[in-house]
Amino acid sequence: MKKVLIFLVVVSLSLVSCSQKSSENIEWIPFSWTSFTLSGKNIEKASMNIPVTIDELPYKFTVQFDLGAYSCFYGNSLKPFLEEYPLLKNKLDTTKQVWINGVSGNLVLKNINLRLGDVIFEENDVGLFINFGTEHSLDTINYETEVHIGTIGADFVQNKVLIIDYKSNRLALTDTVPSEYQNISFEPFKIDRGRIKIPFRINGNIEHLMFDTGSSIFSLVTTKQNALAIGGTEIVDSLNVPSWGELIPFYGLKTVVPIMFGNKTMESSIVYYNEDPSWDNFYKSEKMWGLTGNAYFFNNLIIIDYKNNRIGVK
Repeated sequence: MKKVLIFLVVVSLSLVSCSQKSSENIEWIPFSWTSFTLSGKNIEKASMNIPVTIDELPYKFTVQFDLGAYSCFYGNSLKPFLEEYPLLKNKLDTTKQVWINGVSGNLVLKNINLRLGDVIFEENDVGLFINFGTEHSLDTINYETEVHIGTIGADFVQNKVLIIDYKSNRLALTDTVPSEYQNISFEPFKIDRGRIKIPFRINGNIEHLMFDTGSSIFSLVTTKQNALAIGGTEIVDSLNVPSWGELIPFYGLKTVVPIMFGNKTMESSIVYYNEDPSWDNFYKSEKMWGLTGNAYFFNNLIIIDYKNNRIGVK
């Protein structure tokens, strides 16, 4: 689900990828949508999950693809596999601790080989979020059971070109923009600690929004003041959204002003806000108007060029 509280995770990932000249040669990674019921409403596209295998473990795992967070495995979810496979447990670096989601005392798994779909990424260091996630018993898991064990986030895509093909439920990491996408219109973005902030024209003004693939259920999230400035006076939706173990209430107003990204006019949407003043402080500290995510781009292919700090939509 949406991971709204964003904190730095000290992890380092080395990626193995080949330069691509055409989309026909791209190694695509499939993703699937997870649905949830929130506040009595069925959300069909609530989060993006990627199939992953770890080293040579004979199990099917999934991770959420969340550019608003940083990569980590969930300690509770991975615990039985660490106990069952000493070679994996021996990769725990117990000499140092890292912060994950504002919590200290977490560890790092060193030199993990990951296979996302059929694409291999070798020797990655991934944080282990202790005491987080759903607990599992190997007695109830067979080799065909998919077990959700973590998040792949912003750190994983740095210095690459990320392509998300929403229509085909697939994504890819390349070294260059494929030839057939070179002529699409790109917009520059800002980047801060690996997370990107893309320019939207909202009611005639250029505003920067953090692009967060973990924010599938929201087109726009911002402060209450901003929401009231671009939305109607009537609350048309409310949701209690799980976020790192907490339920966060959000309220939605129908947008009543033009919203554009580049030369693309966005369909009328709902802008959400939270009453907690700490959210205002979060947006202010991040120097951004708010958040946006997948919802505006469900019918598009987007290219995020982290090498040249630009984003394109096809």
